[in-house]
Amino acid sequence: MKEVAEFYQDARRQWGEAIHDQWPAIARAYRGRAYHNLEHLGEMITHLTALPVLPAPASSPTFAMALIYHDYVYRPTRGDNEAKSADVCVEHLSGTDASLTQLERCRQLIMATKTHRPSASDDGGEALLIDLDLAVLARPAEKYRQYVKAIRKEFWMYPGVLYRPGRIKVLRHFLDQEHIYKTAYGREHYEARARKNLTAELRQLGGQP
Repeated sequence: MKEVAEFYQDARRQWGEAIHDQWPAIARAYRGRAYHNLEHLGEMITHLTALPVLPAPASSPTFAMALIYHDYVYRPTRGDNEAKSADVCVEHLSGTDASLTQLERCRQLIMATKTHRPSASDDGGEALLIDLDLAVLARPAEKYRQYVKAIRKEFWMYPGVLYRPGRIKVLRHFLDQEHIYKTAYGREHYEARARKNLTAELRQLGGQP
């Protein structure tokens, strides 16, 4: 997607010392997926640019690179996707004038999307990236159903008898939290609609909210 490519190139220019253009590799990595694809990144960027005020942590190329790379590696049957994605991000950004602190921050930001919980030392960047990643849950009802179908397609290898209880567990995990979203903006703009969508899906699967 053009806006994702432009977002990446802008971050690359801001990084400092020029880094090798990894866009072809990034585009290949996200290709062929039903949901965790460039459209997902584009949706996150759309929500980011819609913020009335851009928080300081989100204005850095470090944050932008973490957003771009957070799903670089995605295999539905694996539990180390975020760690592998962070490894690729650090590898691609190493050898520049990036400090170890910057590289480690990219890793921390990406790893926050695994647990969807910001660390105790978060400067706000992790919370925002989490909310952008989960903004899909607050789509209008019909578009949310499209997301649900895409997720099921990615987990095609699991029969319904296994997929259904796993999906119910995920839905309940989010609904049981006091707040799904970690920023004030997210709670104000996404929370109610996300809970409505999640509850509707849970009921459709035969679970109880």
